[in-house]
Amino acid sequence: MSTAFLARLVALAFLTSLICSSPISAQQSASPPPASPTPEDNPVVPILPPHNNPALRRTITVDEAVQSALRQASPYTQAQLEERIAREDVRQSRIAFLPQLTMPLTSQMFSSTRINDETLWLINATGEIDLSGRLRATLRRDRHLLAAAQAGTLSTRRALALATVDAYYALMFATEKLHLAQQTLSLADAFEQLTGERLARKEGEESDALRARTQVVKRRDELEQARAGEVAASAALSSLTGNDFAITIPVSDIERDIPTASDFGNYTEALLDARPELRQLDAQREAAHAEIRAARGERLPQLFYSASTGYDASDLRRITRYAAPSVALGISIPIFDFGHSRSRETQARLRAESLQQQREYTLRLLRQEFYTARAVALSALTRIKQTQAGIESAQRNFTLIFERYRQNNATITDVVDAQDELAEANLAYYQAIIDYRTSRVRLETSIGQKP
Repeated sequence: MSTAFLARLVALAFLTSLICSSPISAQQSASPPPASPTPEDNPVVPILPPHNNPALRRTITVDEAVQSALRQASPYTQAQLEERIAREDVRQSRIAFLPQLTMPLTSQMFSSTRINDETLWLINATGEIDLSGRLRATLRRDRHLLAAAQAGTLSTRRALALATVDAYYALMFATEKLHLAQQTLSLADAFEQLTGERLARKEGEESDALRARTQVVKRRDELEQARAGEVAASAALSSLTGNDFAITIPVSDIERDIPTASDFGNYTEALLDARPELRQLDAQREAAHAEIRAARGERLPQLFYSASTGYDASDLRRITRYAAPSVALGISIPIFDFGHSRSRETQARLRAESLQQQREYTLRLLRQEFYTARAVALSALTRIKQTQAGIESAQRNFTLIFERYRQNNATITDVVDAQDELAEANLAYYQAIIDYRTSRVRLETSIGQKP
């Protein structure tokens, strides 16, 4: 079969495919497009996104919020890095006691035939013998600084945890405030409908209907403010936990595990010594004392040593003949440094005095925080009981006045006042619960317990 015959066969097949496909394309272009479904045929069902669907939203506890905040980039993670840096300083101070090993290798080649080539190969070990105590003082200083960094990490962790707890309970209060605003608006709408019906039956006055309509507008404004407050509180918590700012974080129910009695009567201020803030200041003060000893050591003699072995030969075939070890000792005697070491000693002494005064001041602040948190927690327990009873009274009062108004035995002002009192009683109850929980966490952390 020739090449020309194959080419003609391929061309014929190509033309046949074009001819066959033309009618099909024409039929497809001529056929009318399918009718789009009307809304009546396929009704659109609104689907909530996952983050707005209450069935798919999982409640986040305060402990989960704290753990999430600790995993985010924050001053706490920076403090952890500073702790690792301090740990490396301790490692370097320990290595300073060990000899430093070097291996110089030199080969000299001369163009003159009368001078033999020379090869120098050594293994050197150099270091210091700490006669002055400077290296030991430096090691003690770095160890105390490491302890201070560890205590600082715990202190930073506590601050971040408390900020997260405050933001969490602020969101919880804002959420309950939003729910209360919705309930209050529902009551106002029902009351507006009632006054409208009474006005239509010629049983009420137009001023009552206008007053009820004004209350609805007021409650709607309160609802929008509460909704904005919840968004702001959720954003504040998201900035700590790393959640999406466009999603309102679901929190636990405010009335879950309501406390009834105090169980922190054995908490005393003697437990404040375990606070990381005090341990950090103590470690920094000890580091300053070690710096004083290190500065004094700079004015004392220091012994140096150098040990080496190798060969220095012009003929590599006779290496063993020119190989031998050597040891050298040296002493450095400080004479005059223009007061540099004394200035460092004075600086470290002043730093130690400053840290001691700072510790006393910090201890007073911690005592104030302890007694304040305990007083707020005890007061909140009493307020929870009182406000809970106040809610029951306010609810009963509102029900009675509402029935009296329907019987024309009460004015609209009485109804509005009763509604305001009921809302205020609920807010006071929720505020007492939030105050107890936040002060309880602060009280526990004030004695060294991790939040």
